[in-house]
Amino acid sequence: MPSQTVLAAGGVVWRRDGHGVRVLAVRRRKYRDLSFAKGKLDPGETFAEAAVREIFEETGIAGVLGAPLGAVKYRLPSGRKKHVAYWAVEATKAALAAARFTPNNEISEIVWMTLDEAREKLSYPADTDVLGRFEQLIDAGGLDTFPVVVMRHGKAGSGSTDAVRPLTPTGHEQAQAAVGPLRAFGIRRVYASTAARCQQTAAPIAAALGKSVHAEDAISQDAWERGEDDPAAIIAKRVEKAKPVVICSHGPVIPALMEALAVQTQTGYSRELREAASLSTGSFTVAHVRRGGQIVAVETHSPLDERRPPK
Repeated sequence: MPSQTVLAAGGVVWRRDGHGVRVLAVRRRKYRDLSFAKGKLDPGETFAEAAVREIFEETGIAGVLGAPLGAVKYRLPSGRKKHVAYWAVEATKAALAAARFTPNNEISEIVWMTLDEAREKLSYPADTDVLGRFEQLIDAGGLDTFPVVVMRHGKAGSGSTDAVRPLTPTGHEQAQAAVGPLRAFGIRRVYASTAARCQQTAAPIAAALGKSVHAEDAISQDAWERGEDDPAAIIAKRVEKAKPVVICSHGPVIPALMEALAVQTQTGYSRELREAASLSTGSFTVAHVRRGGQIVAVETHSPLDERRPPK
């Protein structure tokens, strides 16, 4: 019996109308079923990138990832196991206006449904389970969020001083690997410590967005060692602006950034947040912040590791 797990990703695409929240499902020709948009990861792809790509390919809607809805696992008729990660994905007015869906060999139609209709019409228990998680997210006020991403710089080499230590080839690879998944979360602003390794880590995502890297000495390791760091000021401004942002800093500084985010959003600095602040080089944590409110979900990614075939 085949043992390798099939990896896939997708999302619950949603919008609001005069009757509340509606969710989108796709009808597949081959299986004559109705399910949420999803698909297998391409080689070298992360779950986050695959979710956005598959949703666009199956529905024509270009979205960005909101709060995570966890993963479902089940066994295929072939005997192989399947692991599918899901996110909530808003179909904005702009995305809907630009969307072009044409029936094809795989998808015969896309169907917008109320939550009650979806509960009745979805073909599989796994989709109903994901729908239940989505409804819990609604109850928690977790649909209208923006991401605050805290990232640790890539692997660095030696230098004459700490501030000039450059990325190693692995560090550059980590920085480049983060571009796709960061774009999947809709990042629009890039901030980084003034240290060379943080600036180099942030450069690829900034270039991909056509933006510059905003250098911040207040989140540098040198400032932290002098006792002159000020992560709270950086976080307060980013939360006030409520725009998707990535902040690249250092291992010793990141816990202070996460704690400041908890304080600014009036979210308790829980064990989950403390663990999310313990990042390996090149990794990042996404905090999904409710507009004008608390953190509703956190998730951590190691993009370079996620691109390697599972053992």
